[in-house]
Amino acid sequence: MIDSPSRLKRVLLGLAFFLVLILFLGWSITSYNKTFKSVVNVSLETDSVGNALPMNADVKVRGMIVGEVRSASTVDGVVTSRLAIDPDKAPLIPSNATARLLPKTLFGERYVSLIVPENDSASPITEGTVLRQDTSGNAIEVGQLLDGLLPLLQAIPPQDLANTLGSLAQGLSGRGEQLGQTIDNLTNIVSGLNTELPNIQQTLVGLADFSQTYADAAPELISALDNLRTTGNTVVERQSSLETLYGSLTSASYTTADFLQTNSENLIGLAANSREALELLAEFSPTFGCTFTQFAEGARRGAVVLGEGDEYPGINVSASFVNPKGRYLPNQDEPRLFDDRGATCFEPAAPGEFFPQYPGGSINDGSYQVPTRNPGPQVIEGQGPPKSAQSSIVPAVSASAQPASYEGSDFERDTLAVIYGQASGVAPESIPSWAAAIGAPALRGVEVTVP
Repeated sequence: MIDSPSRLKRVLLGLAFFLVLILFLGWSITSYNKTFKSVVNVSLETDSVGNALPMNADVKVRGMIVGEVRSASTVDGVVTSRLAIDPDKAPLIPSNATARLLPKTLFGERYVSLIVPENDSASPITEGTVLRQDTSGNAIEVGQLLDGLLPLLQAIPPQDLANTLGSLAQGLSGRGEQLGQTIDNLTNIVSGLNTELPNIQQTLVGLADFSQTYADAAPELISALDNLRTTGNTVVERQSSLETLYGSLTSASYTTADFLQTNSENLIGLAANSREALELLAEFSPTFGCTFTQFAEGARRGAVVLGEGDEYPGINVSASFVNPKGRYLPNQDEPRLFDDRGATCFEPAAPGEFFPQYPGGSINDGSYQVPTRNPGPQVIEGQGPPKSAQSSIVPAVSASAQPASYEGSDFERDTLAVIYGQASGVAPESIPSWAAAIGAPALRGVEVTVP
């Protein structure tokens, strides 16, 4: 019973000790977390890189620490970090400042660097101000570069990285001017490519169309290659036959060579002797086409006239010479070819009409040119009149090769004398010339058949 007050005292002292210890630990923690420190709370909205900010990361302005990161949360891909800014530094930071998340060293932790615009007159930040991430091109590119570089550096062994960087530094040592010139040349090349980008784009579009064309033709190409494979198999199967064919061709080649060598002079002579005939054929070659065409048309018309396919095929023809040229007389109708007109094609006569006797003028063959009532057109396109016979003894043939007049000629009187003599039973020589002259106008243009 005597020790009871002393025991109670020790218990109370122990409880007081633990209470003081707990209070000390709590004070230490709150002091470390700066719970009771007066700060200006602002928010910073960033992209996913904000997740890399550690707790209590520094917040700096132009290299001076003005606060720290207290917490971070993510909503719909946007990271919102709560920044605790020292109250005495808050008036120095404008509300339109932007933030960059930079590493302290190449492998160090990130911190928030607030960028203050030059000559800015915006109001300073206050409690609840929302700051934005710097989205300028350089800031984003640097951040992406560092984000991609860190995993790469973590994957490379440090000693290998040190060796590589050492070798690179040694290789570039003293070559700064060359490296700068190389970079300048690369810049010029890239600038030239920029000016040619429209042409390159057009070329790529054309390449796409070209590729599409080949893609569309791919089935046919594959089919052709498959057929080629079949052809190749056939050639392999017929190899023996092809060898026999090649042997036959070789023998035939030797035989042909012997024939040409033996008959070379004869072949040369034949070619030389055929020149005039070939030149003549070449001169009249324009008429071959129309001649064969009219032969074919004539055969078709002949089949119709002959009644091909009818029950009683056949044709009856009554032919009469209504404008005979008469007999050839010595020293008058000697054959002379003075006509030099070239080859000409004439259109066939229309049904029911007669083909003209002298189309383009009568033929100057040295004989007497008998007049006709159907001479045909005297001028044909592409052909001039026949050349006059300078040495012809026939005075009726003029330079224009027009037929002589038949009316009132001796030939007309002789013809009428034959007709009158046949009708009256008298010899033609006994018919007076005045009788033929009187009856000529009545008989001109009339067809007379003499049995």
